[in-house]
Amino acid sequence: MKKIIQALAIAAVMFLPIAAFSQVGIPNTSITFRLNQEDWRYLRTFKVDDGADIYLYCYIGHAIVDTEGDTVLPFLRIYVNNHYTGDLYDLVYERYMQQPYQSIDEYTKGPGLPASGGIGYKGAYTNPSNQKDYLFLMTYFKDKKTFVEFRLETTKDTFDEMEFEFNDILGTLK
Repeated sequence: MKKIIQALAIAAVMFLPIAAFSQVGIPNTSITFRLNQEDWRYLRTFKVDDGADIYLYCYIGHAIVDTEGDTVLPFLRIYVNNHYTGDLYDLVYERYMQQPYQSIDEYTKGPGLPASGGIGYKGAYTNPSNQKDYLFLMTYFKDKKTFVEFRLETTKDTFDEMEFEFNDILGTLK
């Protein structure tokens, strides 16, 4: 009986769908994180005036529709700046001034933050162009001389659907 149960368990595992996870490195850092390649797509890299780069990924795992019937594309934005001369709190403030938000929660330990320190936020803002409310999880940290902002975002009414996915990704930051 034990051998039959073991054989059934092995057969069940063999037929489970396997997600194509991959470790993704953040350029100019030693930081990696894991993404499911079937659910997330790299879109592009933006060069920013301050010498920073922004790497943008989009969630395409399944269609997410908000309460207004609009298709929502949750995203991951990674801001990397290895030319910044201030400290982490200065950078957080400067980035806040570029796009103000309401801080719902602030933490210094938890998913997405290295043991060496950093700052994490759960935040909200209203996009002035479409008047939609957005929620996000964001962490700031420094790797050697490079400052990183790691932000996962979606609309307020689709956040509950994506929060587990966002926390799972933040939990893989190394």
